[in-house]
Amino acid sequence: MSHSKDIVCVFGHKSPDTDTIASAVSYAYLKQQTGMPEAKAYRLGNINPETEFALNYFGVEIPELLEDVKQRVGDLEIYKPETVCEDAPVKVAWDIMRHGEGSRLVPITCNDGKLTGIIGMADVTEIFMEAEGADIARHEILYKNLINTLGGKHFGGEYKYSKVEGRVYVGGLPKDSQICDKDIIICGNLEYAWKMYYEHDFGCIILTGGLEPKGFEGAKCAIVCVDVMAFNAVKLISQSISVRSVMNTENISTFYPHSYVDSLMDTMKNKRYRNFPVVDLDGTLLGILSRRHVMRVSGKKVIMVDHNERSQSVDGLDQAEIIEIIDHHRLADIQTDSPLFSRFEPVGCTCTIIYKMYKEHGVDIPKAMAGMMLSAILSDTLSFSSPTCTAQDRASAEALAEIAGVDIDEYGKEMFRAGTNLDKMSVEQMLNMDIKKFIFGKVDAFVAQINVMDFDGLMAREAEILAELDKFYEANSCKLVVFMVTDIIRNGSELFATGEAKKMAETAFGMEDGSNRVFLEGVVSRKSQIVPKLTRIGES
Repeated sequence: MSHSKDIVCVFGHKSPDTDTIASAVSYAYLKQQTGMPEAKAYRLGNINPETEFALNYFGVEIPELLEDVKQRVGDLEIYKPETVCEDAPVKVAWDIMRHGEGSRLVPITCNDGKLTGIIGMADVTEIFMEAEGADIARHEILYKNLINTLGGKHFGGEYKYSKVEGRVYVGGLPKDSQICDKDIIICGNLEYAWKMYYEHDFGCIILTGGLEPKGFEGAKCAIVCVDVMAFNAVKLISQSISVRSVMNTENISTFYPHSYVDSLMDTMKNKRYRNFPVVDLDGTLLGILSRRHVMRVSGKKVIMVDHNERSQSVDGLDQAEIIEIIDHHRLADIQTDSPLFSRFEPVGCTCTIIYKMYKEHGVDIPKAMAGMMLSAILSDTLSFSSPTCTAQDRASAEALAEIAGVDIDEYGKEMFRAGTNLDKMSVEQMLNMDIKKFIFGKVDAFVAQINVMDFDGLMAREAEILAELDKFYEANSCKLVVFMVTDIIRNGSELFATGEAKKMAETAFGMEDGSNRVFLEGVVSRKSQIVPKLTRIGES
C-alpha cells in the first residue's frame, strides 16, 4: 500500500449523495487501472440511506472519511535516526552527528523506544570546550565508558564504583590533594605512576602511551593501559561523559504524525535545532523531521469529482494540488496554480461522464462499479424524469444495468424506497443529508434537497421543518437557506426558505410574501431549476 504522502485522494462534495460516492469509487478504480495505483476514493461526510443501499447491494465498501487535505507530519519524509541510550558516552552521539544522515540532533531513548531527551551538536561542543580533568567531575561518567572511550585494557585490580565518583587527575596532583579510592589518575610516566600507587589510595591508575604495567602485579586498585598519549587522553575524558548528564529533557519540541505542518513553522523558526523528533501519543520515537523537509513540502494530490466549488469541498483544499476535476455542474470558483485535467459535460450525472471515460480507455467495468454508476445516474436523474436527464444518461444507464445484471425499473424503485424511508430520521438529519453551499452574487446560501415517496407524511412535520431551518440559519454564517422536498411520485418539490435574503426565493419561485414555502410543479432538479434562478437574481 502506498504511503499516505503518495496517495491521490479522489472525492466528491460534502454531504455526499449517491453520485458523489459512486463517482469517487468508480473513478478511483479507473485511475488505478490506467497507471495511477495510488488513487484512493474518499468521502467528505456521512452517506445517506440511498447510497448505503447501493453500496450494500453491490458489495462495495464505504469509502474512508477524509477530514481535510492539509499536510500533516505523517505525510512528510521523516527519517529513522540512530539513537543512543542515556548511559552511552557523549562520543557515541558525536560520532553519529559526524557520520550519520546529516543530523545535528541525536534522540535519546529508553529500551522501550520512548524518547527521553535530545542532544545537539552545540551541546556536545560545549562539553568538549570545558576545562578538562578534575572540573569534569561535576558530570556523570560511567567507569566502563571512560575505559572504553580511552581504548583501555585492564591489567589488574578493580575500581569499586560503576560511576567515576571522585576526580580525574591528569599527569600530576595539585598541592595538598586529598586522594581516596574514588579518584583516578592518568599518567604517562611509569616511575611517577609507581609513586602515586605506593603513596596514595587511588581507585584506578591509567597508564598512557602504551606503557607496560610492570610492578603492579596483585594491584590493590584498577590498573588500566591505553595506547593514546596523555594529551589525547585528556581530550577523550570529556567524550566519556554520560549522555544523561548533558542531554536536554525540558521544552523539547516534539511533533506528532497528526500535527498540521502549517502549525509547525513558527516553532521551527524559533528553535536553534534544525531537526525535530516525531513521536506517537505514547512518546515512542517514530523518526526525525528536518526543517528542510518542511520547507520543500508540496501539497497532497487530489482529484475532485461531482463538484468544483470550494465551499462544497474538503477543508484545506488551498494547500492541496488539484490535478483533475470531473463534473457536470456549473463552473464555479476553483483556481489552481498550474494546469490540470478537467472534464465538464452537460449531462445529468457525473457517472455518465466516467462511464464514457471507461469506454474511451478500454477498461472493463466490474459488476460492482457498473452497479454504483447505474445507481448514481438513476439517483441524479430521478429515474430519467429530471429535466437534467440526457440521452447519454439513459444510454449509459442501460449499458451499466446489463453489466450489473439488474432490471433498471425494479432496481430503481427498490433504491428509492430505501432512500426515502425517513420514519426514523430527524429533520436535522434530512436537512444535512444533501446540502450544498453556494454564493449567489454577494449572498452566501445553502440549498438542501431530499427525495421522498411519502410526501404527505413529511409535510405533516412542517412546523418542525421550519424550526430546523431557522436553527440552521442562526448557526451558520449565511443569508439564505433553501430546502427542497422533492416528491418522486408527483414529480414536483415543496420549497422552503428562510433568512434575510428570502426575498430572492420569493422573486425566483413566486413564493407569497410572508410565506416560507411553495410547491413547484415539475421542479425536481436543484442544479438546473433552482440554482440558476437564484444565481441570476443574486448577480442582478
